[in-house]
Amino acid sequence: MNLSRSVIPVVALAALASGSVTPEALIDQGHFKRARAIVEPRVQQNPNDAEAAYLLSQIKQAYGDLDAALKLAQKAVALDGRNSRYHYQLAQIYGEMAEKASIFRQLGLAHKFRDEAEVAAQLDPNYVDARVGLMEFYLQAPGIAGGDKKKARAIADDIGRINPVEGSLAQARLAQQAKDTVKQEAALLKAVEAGPRNYEANVSLGNFYGEGLKKYNQAEKYLRAALQIDPGRSGAYALLAQTYAAQQRWSDLDALLVQAEKNVPDDLNPDYQAGKTILLQGGDYARAERYFRKYLTQEPEGGAPDLAAGHWRLGLALEKQGRKSEAIAELQTAVQMKPDFNEAKKDLKRLK
Repeated sequence: MNLSRSVIPVVALAALASGSVTPEALIDQGHFKRARAIVEPRVQQNPNDAEAAYLLSQIKQAYGDLDAALKLAQKAVALDGRNSRYHYQLAQIYGEMAEKASIFRQLGLAHKFRDEAEVAAQLDPNYVDARVGLMEFYLQAPGIAGGDKKKARAIADDIGRINPVEGSLAQARLAQQAKDTVKQEAALLKAVEAGPRNYEANVSLGNFYGEGLKKYNQAEKYLRAALQIDPGRSGAYALLAQTYAAQQRWSDLDALLVQAEKNVPDDLNPDYQAGKTILLQGGDYARAERYFRKYLTQEPEGGAPDLAAGHWRLGLALEKQGRKSEAIAELQTAVQMKPDFNEAKKDLKRLK
């Protein structure tokens, strides 16, 4: 049975009430549910609040509602066209829409992304996020759409002049695209050296060592460092859960998941990622089942796998245990919740 619920920890509610935490900070930290509790009433009270529209656009995007996110971003820009963050949010919506669009629409949406990101960078030359987005555009877009790796490298250099940590992360991204793991590692190490207390730099390096090189001891070192920097964010817990699951360090994994739930009770993505790792590499499928069932007990955080994905993965874990009828029921639930869920539909057809 799905006991889906939305959880906001008591400490977070107290912080929201006191106004000590801004919704923008919450969004930056991945706490979309907490931000939503603040922002939705603001938009309802004043539909012409540009900042609230911008923030709610980010939240809607995190939950996959791109149509609503687009309207809110467009409204924010219409209300205040001189705000670089509003233009870049609009750019990001166009970019995500391009990824999911038909080939006939992709080019137009890609150009809209570039145009809005360029406006954002022009309005605020020190706005790193917009420059990172432009770098990604020029790095990934085909030549016919305006891609230009030389421009991507130039923008990465500009980012380094603005912010050394972000500049090193940008260089790591260029190296990743070129499949140069030596340069990628060097750039990530430089990012951590420039910002030893930077959460994203430590998480990026930990992820590189874990998923990229399978150097789990090194991955653990930097992910643990990230947890010390900010124990209230879910990202490092999720990656460390993958690391422990890959090594079948069950006692360490269970202790970590207890710690994660204590510190971030409204985001159970670490449980999902642990179960997914077990499922993909093989192993204790009953344990994976337990993690997926835990994940399904509350509303997922924005940006995390949705409930349909949870039911799909649970179905696969049940299949691995020979429980075919239960697996089919979970896959049917996944497809009912998300009719365009092709992976679940394929697995359901296979099992039937």
